[in-house]
Amino acid sequence: MSADSPSASGLVGSLRPRDRLIATLALAAAAAQVAVTADADFLAHPGWLAAQKADFVLGPVLIGLYWLRVRPGNRFGWLLIAFGFICAVYITQSLTTPWLFGVGLIWESVIYLATLVLILTFPNGRLDGIAAKLVVGAGAVAAALNVALVVMLPVTNAGGAISGCRQLCPKNGVAFASNPSLALDLIKPFQIVVICVAVATAALLIWRIATGTPPQRSAHAIGTSVALLFTALQITFLSLNIFEVNAPELTNAIQWAFTAARALIWYGFLFALIAAQLFAGRTLQRLVQQSLRRPGRRELEAMLRRPLGDPSFELRFWDSKQNEWPGGLEPGAGNAVTVVERDGSPAVALIHDAQLDDDPELLHAAGAIALLAAENAELDAAWKDAVDDLQRSRERIISAVHDERHRVAVNLHDSVQQRLGALRLRLAMSAELVSEESLRSRLNSIGQGVDDAIEEVREVSHGLYPHLLIEQGLAPALERAVLPVEVRHNKLSRYPAELELAVYYCCLEAVQNAMKHGGPEVTVSVSLQESDGSLSFEVADDGPGFDPSAERAGLGLQSLKDRLGGVGGQLTITSEPGRGTVVAGAVPLRAGWARRAARLRGHSGGSPSKSA
Repeated sequence: MSADSPSASGLVGSLRPRDRLIATLALAAAAAQVAVTADADFLAHPGWLAAQKADFVLGPVLIGLYWLRVRPGNRFGWLLIAFGFICAVYITQSLTTPWLFGVGLIWESVIYLATLVLILTFPNGRLDGIAAKLVVGAGAVAAALNVALVVMLPVTNAGGAISGCRQLCPKNGVAFASNPSLALDLIKPFQIVVICVAVATAALLIWRIATGTPPQRSAHAIGTSVALLFTALQITFLSLNIFEVNAPELTNAIQWAFTAARALIWYGFLFALIAAQLFAGRTLQRLVQQSLRRPGRRELEAMLRRPLGDPSFELRFWDSKQNEWPGGLEPGAGNAVTVVERDGSPAVALIHDAQLDDDPELLHAAGAIALLAAENAELDAAWKDAVDDLQRSRERIISAVHDERHRVAVNLHDSVQQRLGALRLRLAMSAELVSEESLRSRLNSIGQGVDDAIEEVREVSHGLYPHLLIEQGLAPALERAVLPVEVRHNKLSRYPAELELAVYYCCLEAVQNAMKHGGPEVTVSVSLQESDGSLSFEVADDGPGFDPSAERAGLGLQSLKDRLGGVGGQLTITSEPGRGTVVAGAVPLRAGWARRAARLRGHSGGSPSKSA
């Protein structure tokens, strides 16, 4: 059912069997009210009274069913349903049978007292406070006086407002203590008591609005305002009778306004419930937007306190490892606890003002946000752990590659290159001992091939583990490696070998790509800078450029991103066809890296010069 307006047919078709039975009985009672009252010719306004009596049954019952659907744990819905069926007995005042008509007269006292209870128990269904109980007690006195009047008047007009008779009403069959003179003497005291009860009711409602939480004031602003209008018109209507004001037009207008206000009471409760839902929805939307900033627990509590209007509001998150609520769940005086579950297990507890139990929609919104924040915190922690694990894994891979490069380079230098050198020396010595010119020439040719192999091994060894980089740092190594490219830099520190290797090879590969695609006329520049806790580099060229989003172009540069990502850095590539290319990267410098690099190498620093 939509929260906008609960129609009778739509409500009946969508309820559980129990609620469907209640709605069906209410529809039958309302139909009976219309059929009987519309045919009661002795009434002054049978048509309007038929509609009013039908609404007295159908309105409260259907609104009560909707209330139960929205707030199943709130007893106010049951009070509305009970009130509707109490009003069903009001049909007897539309009958001409004397004793039934008399029952209808007495039943107005019951409806009066039930209306008073309904107003004072809104919105939680409880009669809270001694003041409310005293007002209901005074209302019971007024109802008792009305019953006393009925049993002493053999013939009396039917009720008040628009329920009067055209001329004479049917005989009162319950007037077993006939005493018209005494009854006439009691009418004014009865009316004064009713006025006093109405004034006390209005004062109590105003006090509730003034002292309630912001959500409560929002609910009372609608439901209680209608009840205040009803009490004000009731006081005015009775005052006109007490002071015998001779103003037929004013009296008639007040009668009809009083009738309309009485019927509006339960619709005011409905609109208050809908307003509470809308307020909770707007609050939830605003809180969701605010929660995107990933607030901490204290910030989240402060964020929720404002819409709840509860400065004492606190959150407790369930500790699944310890199987307990950290800090406990003992609410202070005037507080209550609402536990939000996830998958059948406790997740978040809200410690709040007990008055907020009257606004479950807001509590549900706050609980949903708290649960969302808790889940986001868990996801953030898991995500950060996963990222940290990935970064540590990449660092281990980079370190392993570095160690393997170093091992292979050392083996090439200390083993292969040395053995090739020894072989070259033996070939030279053998060539000196050979007298035949052709054989000497062949030995010298083989020796030249060994020299070429030694040079290639030296280049491979340098490529695997450039000793100049390890010994002097990034700037000198790049100046030697990428000549005649200009290298600009400020005074750089020394960094761990894996970081320097990553930046070195990124710059080297970017320069080689520029020269490969740009040809001999391309101009390339390299800049290095340490600032703001990071080491950054940039390789710019004025070559033909390319589209970085193209699949084939992106694949060639993926190794650069992977290499830099292994040390926690990021790479950006900016290029357009015909506009050159800029490859830039930055690596965050962790605390103690410079000291670590110095310990590893025994010295720090680098050449501050630049080379062209």
